[in-house]
Amino acid sequence: MTEVPHPATWPDPETVIAVGGWNPRYARVLAVAGNGAVAFALVDTNGDGVEVDIDELFHEADGQWRPGMSSGAGGSIVPTGSGPVYSLGHGQDFDGLRYAYGRGDRPGAGQVWVLGQRLDVTVTESGWWVWVAERPDPARRPPPLRPR
Repeated sequence: MTEVPHPATWPDPETVIAVGGWNPRYARVLAVAGNGAVAFALVDTNGDGVEVDIDELFHEADGQWRPGMSSGAGGSIVPTGSGPVYSLGHGQDFDGLRYAYGRGDRPGAGQVWVLGQRLDVTVTESGWWVWVAERPDPARRPPPLRPR
């Protein structure tokens, strides 16, 4: 398994795989980022680099990580930017928490522009990076769903 740096506020790769329900024989975590309450992880779901998912995990009051959304990270997405670090995708969760992910040509610190904002990212040994905002942006929060 590729070494993925993870501060105490992020889930470790084994937790990401277990919470996501991935098969630990094949899945590998490519990159993780978190803000203490929420983390996003890129998971190579079958170990061949073809199917990569972005998984959201919530850190609960009991100290456990719980699953959030999971979506294909998209091998067909057109990269944004140029140079050694570029963005493959970005979005926000249902609470308006922004995240982004992409690739880099070498491990280490880098910068990338996403929606006009410069992000400082760390490219892992796998060549991937993930970024998550410190907290949701209330201005970007989707309107609440209302029953019909």
